[in-house]
Amino acid sequence: MNERDGEIKGGAGSRAVQVLIALGKSVCYLALFLGMQVLVVLPVAVAAGVQSAMGNWEAAEQLYGVLYESATALTAVSGLLTIAAVLLFYLIRRKKLEESLWLRRVEGPGLLAGAALAPALYLGITLAMMALPEAWMDSYAEASASVGDGGVGGAIAVVLVAPVVEEFIFRGLIMTRLARAMPGRLAAALSAAVFGACHGHPVWFAYAFALGVVFGLMDLRLGSIWPSILAHMVFNAIGQVFSLLPEDDGVVMGAYLALLAVAVVLPILARKGVKALFRPAPRPLPAQEGGRPAQPGNDDWNPWDE
Repeated sequence: MNERDGEIKGGAGSRAVQVLIALGKSVCYLALFLGMQVLVVLPVAVAAGVQSAMGNWEAAEQLYGVLYESATALTAVSGLLTIAAVLLFYLIRRKKLEESLWLRRVEGPGLLAGAALAPALYLGITLAMMALPEAWMDSYAEASASVGDGGVGGAIAVVLVAPVVEEFIFRGLIMTRLARAMPGRLAAALSAAVFGACHGHPVWFAYAFALGVVFGLMDLRLGSIWPSILAHMVFNAIGQVFSLLPEDDGVVMGAYLALLAVAVVLPILARKGVKALFRPAPRPLPAQEGGRPAQPGNDDWNPWDE
């Protein structure tokens, strides 16, 4: 074996180790998020179980009702606890949050690009869902009905809190770690798959995966998770508005036509930012902690080139 072959094998081995480390870190972050969910839900679930065992059925039913009606809010709280734990860890270790967690500032046009495309994304996913088998959609409707809306608190959690939590965890933590050890597009797809799997139902998985890929590629292009957070907020807000519409075909059709108009006009108004998503020379990813390049041995690594 000559020296060149040894270098190639050594590089491949080093890359494999980096991939395993990135996957391990991603699993740890996901476990932390899921563990926080258990921590938040467990006290109420245990209290309901104790009341059931004691024969206090009415009290138990009320506690289970809290879990049902507040499922979204409880998930949001667990996500915020996860973010707090990660931020505390990074502050203790004196790491730069902007670089490590992709919280870098983005100029106005780039920040608004994702939000401008969110209506078109919502329409596209809605049309795609119409092509799914009827049995899938019936199951999806049942699953959606099984989750309480949570009232105003639930709406706030869905529109404002959930996008911050989900983008921070699945793009800011998981995808960025993966993108330092593998091609950016693959990292976006893998993090999107985890994001979809956490939604449970196959239909939720499908559209969450699609959104995750789009949001991930957007963040890779702009080097920050702020654009996808804003886009996610707009997407969820549209969903909340449609969930409040009366079951009247005329009203729903009018709402979709209005959304179509918005989906056409917004990208035009924000065309400077939208163009930034498709320009041929995107900015490189932020450096790793300690000033090392995002991709070992290549200071100008660009995930779109792989």
